[in-house]
Amino acid sequence: MRGRETDFALPPFELPESIVSRKTSQSAMSEAMSKSPNLIRRLSNRASQFAGRRRQSSTQAMSRDHSTGPVIMRRRSDSTNTAPDGGKPALFDSDDELSGDMREETTDTYESRDFPSTTASIGSSTAPSTSSPGPGPVVPSLLLQGTVMTKVTKKNRTKLLTLVLEKEAAKVSWDKNRPSKSLYIDDIKEIRVGTNARNYRREFGVSDADESRFFSIVYAVPDKNKGRSQQKTMHLIATDAETFDLWTTTLDAISKHRQDLMASLSSFHDKAVRAYWHSEMKRQFQEKPHTEDEELIDFIGVERLCRSLHIHGSSNYLKSKFEQADVSRSGRLNFVEFQDFVKLMKRREDVKNIYENIASDLKKGLTLLEFFTFLAQVQHEDVSDAAYWENVFNKVIRRSKSKEQALQDAADGEPQRMSEAGLSSYLISTFNVPLKSPPPQYSMDRPMNEYYISSSHNTYLLGRQVAGQSSVEAYISALNRGCRCVEVDCWNGSEGPVVMHGRTLTTHVSFADVMSTISKYAFVKSQYPLWISLEVHCNEQQQAMMADIIKETCGSKLVTQPIDPSMEQLPTPSQLMNRILIKVKKPRAEVPILAEQIGGRNRGNSLSSPYIRPVQLDNGPISAGLLPPSAYSRRTKAACPSQLKYSGSEGQDSLSSSTSDSESLTDDVSRANQSRRANKTSNIIRVLGELGVYSAGLKFHGFDTPESKSYNHIFSFSESTFDKNATTQEEKRIITRHNMRYMLRVYPNGWRVASTNFDPLKYWRRSVQMVALNWQTYDLGMQINDAMFAAGTDQSGYVLKPSELREIKMLPNVPEEAGAGHAKRERKNVSFSIDIVSAQQLMRPKGLASNRSVDPYIEVEVYHADDKTKDNKGVVGEGGLDASAKDGSSGLGAPHRRRTKIVLENGFNPIFQEKFNFALTTKYPDLVFVRWTVRCSSDGSTYSDKGSPLATYTAKLSSLKEGYRTLPLHDINGDQFLFSTLFCRIKIDTPTSIYVDSPEATAKGLKGLSRPWHRNTPMSPKASFESDH
Repeated sequence: MRGRETDFALPPFELPESIVSRKTSQSAMSEAMSKSPNLIRRLSNRASQFAGRRRQSSTQAMSRDHSTGPVIMRRRSDSTNTAPDGGKPALFDSDDELSGDMREETTDTYESRDFPSTTASIGSSTAPSTSSPGPGPVVPSLLLQGTVMTKVTKKNRTKLLTLVLEKEAAKVSWDKNRPSKSLYIDDIKEIRVGTNARNYRREFGVSDADESRFFSIVYAVPDKNKGRSQQKTMHLIATDAETFDLWTTTLDAISKHRQDLMASLSSFHDKAVRAYWHSEMKRQFQEKPHTEDEELIDFIGVERLCRSLHIHGSSNYLKSKFEQADVSRSGRLNFVEFQDFVKLMKRREDVKNIYENIASDLKKGLTLLEFFTFLAQVQHEDVSDAAYWENVFNKVIRRSKSKEQALQDAADGEPQRMSEAGLSSYLISTFNVPLKSPPPQYSMDRPMNEYYISSSHNTYLLGRQVAGQSSVEAYISALNRGCRCVEVDCWNGSEGPVVMHGRTLTTHVSFADVMSTISKYAFVKSQYPLWISLEVHCNEQQQAMMADIIKETCGSKLVTQPIDPSMEQLPTPSQLMNRILIKVKKPRAEVPILAEQIGGRNRGNSLSSPYIRPVQLDNGPISAGLLPPSAYSRRTKAACPSQLKYSGSEGQDSLSSSTSDSESLTDDVSRANQSRRANKTSNIIRVLGELGVYSAGLKFHGFDTPESKSYNHIFSFSESTFDKNATTQEEKRIITRHNMRYMLRVYPNGWRVASTNFDPLKYWRRSVQMVALNWQTYDLGMQINDAMFAAGTDQSGYVLKPSELREIKMLPNVPEEAGAGHAKRERKNVSFSIDIVSAQQLMRPKGLASNRSVDPYIEVEVYHADDKTKDNKGVVGEGGLDASAKDGSSGLGAPHRRRTKIVLENGFNPIFQEKFNFALTTKYPDLVFVRWTVRCSSDGSTYSDKGSPLATYTAKLSSLKEGYRTLPLHDINGDQFLFSTLFCRIKIDTPTSIYVDSPEATAKGLKGLSRPWHRNTPMSPKASFESDH
């Protein structure tokens, strides 16, 4: 059946335009190899982020006759992988095979390796194969000839086509007369089979009998929206089991081989270099007989190699290295000279300077003691586990030596020493990641309301919220990236509830599919509790169906009653490990209880749920764990207008997440329109509302109402509703105080039709737990959100809020250094420095002339959560060029920015060697973020913020490790480049305390308040929470 089979080799590479910001794509296998290195999803391999790789549009397919090779790391994992995306990786570039214990460590896994095989992939949990790839997988000739497949396009609609694997172009096509009818293997994100494709099979009406031959190919396509990418899915049924197996396994093998080969070549791995040499010679001589002495490569051949590896340096730079290697002065290199050229290209001049500073004997190398001194004093590593670090030292040395050298050293009996090449290997290895790692075991033992929770808005959308695609893929992506609160927007459907963006042109997906997907992937990345935020627009019958579906799909994971009915405070994250929580509006009650207490207000569906406990009013006894009610009346002029005028809750904003100006054409959208009542969400029936055990949604009537003191209530505000309720200092204090004890969710306004994001710092500083963002858009807001949850225990999706935002701080006994006078408030002086040393293998920007190289420069921005004031200009910086606001001040939404010089014609290994110092005084030292942006000058002398950057990396300052660190870089879609990195030195000083005067009114209110705020001390927000300045 298979016929004649052929080896698959990487096709010739071509010089791409921009790999980062062009609408046409470099092809990119954007998800890194992990524990399960397969594209095929057999258990629960993660689906990754879907604003991913860029590839040329269908109209451009003719101009892209073959793939340029993968340049993006692919994020994939199975259901057992809980490793983070941001803190693992980094790659070694040794030429040697793994040996001994190293080989044993990497036989069965593609994740958490010590020595991956490319020069620069840090910050992902995964990495390509460690050893050099072989000649490539065997491609069955049957696939080259083409096989008849059934393509499923719409429900119960299919058509026959012939699927052909084009080996040289590295693509799959199904219409030879229409080049647009194809997809590139490097653009495939995943292949779904079996149970993992079942939701698609059922959605398209494919019978159970065809499940063993049904598969879905998930791949990336460009979007005209600012050059970002979107995801598409192709559904196929093979004619027989063998054809099914041939396609799925061969595509997986080819993609993995191409990823590994590109990684290996980019690190100039010895075997990959030899393989390239042989392919170049084969190209030169075809089948002609020749001797090894005749095998020579000229400068054009070397340039071709460098272009294929995305090495964008000036021609003069390459020429100088070529001439250094050309000892025969013939203008051509033999294999030995070519190997010397590779060594010259590999050498890091920036690392040479570090090596010379720490090694006492440059020729012999670093001793173990010198390495330990470097780790402790420069890298600030904990070297108390000496055996671990000695093992690292020995592994690095073993990997950086040739076998001959290793044998010679062993024979000499000399102590092991680390060479300059060994130090380079260490600095880009997984032993030297830029972010702190989580401890082996940890717990989260504060009540849930004291944490920031990684939250998503419109989770079901892959693109824009007016005309985007709703898909379970978006849930898989968010959950695999650590999201702990997903949103499900439910509407009446013809065959049961559906998930979609109401009154828009977005597509829909069944609620049952969404819930089964969420349940399946809920704890792939984090074992800590998952919240499902329901926005319900369904009638009573479909609400009852929703409740049944939730219970059936979530099973024992679902929280259906309080874990401790006697407790009147939220449980801790550790108490709810691997549990699913439903956030839903309180059910409609038959008897309007509390009607008198709320002044006869028509509360509609905002009455008590079974788990909301009544609270005592005013000066009555206060139950344990409940915040005392406000001391001022609801009728006071200060509170009433702002709180009641701008009341809001889920789905109530004029352009909220559930509304839009567009009308959809589908039957289900028309049913959704029928279920909509003046853009409002539905009244919730009891069987569904009872599932909101720890998050019962309320319509907002003010922070002083009895219902706003129930321990398990949650308000949900659009950003505009929040802003309207936090205009004055008094209102800001009130809302922050509420959030210290109770839950709040804030989501983007509906007018963000392109699904952009706000700055989450604006709401984190007000103690908001669930700051929900559009995860499909990798803008500044999402970059800061990713950084918030990227390191250490933060990878759980839960970050303990700063103590200032969990408890009201009084200083009745002010330290002597605070001085006499008024009551004082503590602030922190934060100072740190970042040395921008160098960059590695940067991509070309869009539209750069083919005869020009990259002229890069780096921007460093510091974001913090304090307002700009007359007395505090925010961050003070030194070094490089100041590119901040005109007045030099920084604050919320206005970062302090500094720039390096422009390095001309060198995207391969530009060296900057510029030091930036930063200092600021802040209320929230844990809410300071740093963003690195790589840009390209248009003419070699001009700076500009216009257009997309080449790459970015964002980190929370408190998450960064000190010392020399290799930072991963991400493209416009948030995908990590396979080999583009920044090399920096980071120093962070220990924050020091200062004490600032409190306003006199606040000082009077603080007198005698020395106990923690949550005890039975009566306080009013006006008197007890410090002002915003």
